[in-house]
Amino acid sequence: MNNTLINIFRMRTTIKTNGILFAVKHLPFIGKHISDRIYGIRAIKIIAFIFALIAELFQRFFGKILLFIGLFFGSGAISSFAYVFSESDASRKTIADASQGSIYLYAFVVLSLAFAFMYNLFAATTETEYCVFMLNMDAKKYITSQFALDSIIIFISYALLGIPTALLAKVPWYFAVLIPFSGFAFNAAATGIQMAVYSSKLSAGKTQDRKGRATTMVNNNINVLFGFLVFFIGSITGPAYLWSGYSSLIPAIAMIISILAAIPAMIAIVKFPYGLYRKALKAEREKMRGVKQSAQRTVKKSSLATISETGSVDSNLTGYAFLNELFIKRHKKLLWGKIIKFIIGIAAVIVLMSIYMYYEWKRTLVMEDSLIRLIFTAKLSAVPFLMYFLNRGAVISQVMFSNCDSSLLNFGFYKEPKAILTMFRLRLFSVIKLNLIPALMIAIYAVTVLKITGGQDYPFQYLFTFLSIILTMIFFSVHHLAIYYLMQPYTMEFKIKGKGYQIINAVIYMICWFLFNNDVSAQIFAPVAAAFTVIYIAVACILVYKLAPKTFRVR
Repeated sequence: MNNTLINIFRMRTTIKTNGILFAVKHLPFIGKHISDRIYGIRAIKIIAFIFALIAELFQRFFGKILLFIGLFFGSGAISSFAYVFSESDASRKTIADASQGSIYLYAFVVLSLAFAFMYNLFAATTETEYCVFMLNMDAKKYITSQFALDSIIIFISYALLGIPTALLAKVPWYFAVLIPFSGFAFNAAATGIQMAVYSSKLSAGKTQDRKGRATTMVNNNINVLFGFLVFFIGSITGPAYLWSGYSSLIPAIAMIISILAAIPAMIAIVKFPYGLYRKALKAEREKMRGVKQSAQRTVKKSSLATISETGSVDSNLTGYAFLNELFIKRHKKLLWGKIIKFIIGIAAVIVLMSIYMYYEWKRTLVMEDSLIRLIFTAKLSAVPFLMYFLNRGAVISQVMFSNCDSSLLNFGFYKEPKAILTMFRLRLFSVIKLNLIPALMIAIYAVTVLKITGGQDYPFQYLFTFLSIILTMIFFSVHHLAIYYLMQPYTMEFKIKGKGYQIINAVIYMICWFLFNNDVSAQIFAPVAAAFTVIYIAVACILVYKLAPKTFRVR
């Protein structure tokens, strides 16, 4: 097993190292100047290996860090309701402490069960393809080594992260120490059940499902049904008991049961027939190929216009202006589909927020302290984070490539600087129009809330609040269209290939997340957003004019 783990580690770091070097080789603008010799330079490979090792550790532990941070802060936030609605000051702290601990444990059990049954030890990955099917590694040693490595990581991370956060959440120490053992046990139990069911199905001759696909390790209805039943019943009965008794006993019992269940689960894993390891991996590989093909068909279906959308279009425009209007009108169903859903969702949220504001008004006469008002004053800097998800610029760019640019880019006239800049400007106004309604709804509601709940705290607050929301929408409309022209990340299968495109979007997401977690008033945020958006538009137009003729192409 040690040799197998070493080989897996070497393969994993090699894949990541070559992936990093490949990404460097394909960086926008500078990648084409980097020679293929980069793969053979020892110093660069060592640096890439270090980054690959960091990426491996990050991948292994980041999710678990988020889990326990989320459990701690989430249980604290929920328990605060118990603190607020308690009758006396003497009982508030006791109730809040007890409820946070029980909520923490309960959420840990529910989430651990959910993650355990979603976990697939036999998943077909690039690493599996290389190790088992190309290098002909022993399938049983490969899977059992993976299971041992995952179990060690779960135990260590749950001990280092779970126990301290549980103690901080006021979980009794004798329950907190069970967390690493139960974390391992949940994973082992789910894997053992999956192996036992898979083995019994194949023994009974059920080698295919109803659709004719090979039976895989995780497509067993019993597993899925069991997981959802536990999750559903626990989610209903658990909170009801928590609010009535604030007891950690029920989740603690579930943890103890999981630890006891790990024993027969380990037996099932050991007894799993040798020949089924490779068979299960092959079935998973075929399943993933089918999933990829299905995903490609779905992307094409969601990106391509249907014949019913291609009716006649009347217009007095000519040239590229007519081409843009023709595209927008013929594809209005595809372009407006998601936006209409967002409009309905925003309207529903506005109704709910208004109901809550009415409840606040009935409860207190000091509407300046309204939670809804606070959202549009102290938390206005969270708007970019919201617009990041609401803005449909990225989807619209994909539709443009799928239904127009993928064909026209084969002609030289369409890649001339003047033509590119003209289409960029025309499309920019079209994208802003498409994104304008959701932003207007939020902006008008924000100003209305300020007016109802006490008016302006400073001059021009209404204007600043309105502009902050609209300008953020304009920024994302410009941003998505600009990086589409400067990087053109889509392949002919309409999938994203460019790493630079994904990196830039990740950086923008992190900036939005930072603003979401830091309060900036509209008095500061609006002027800065206005200046930044104007500068960004100017820079984007210059870059598109100068660079897009070389970068805007079919991959």
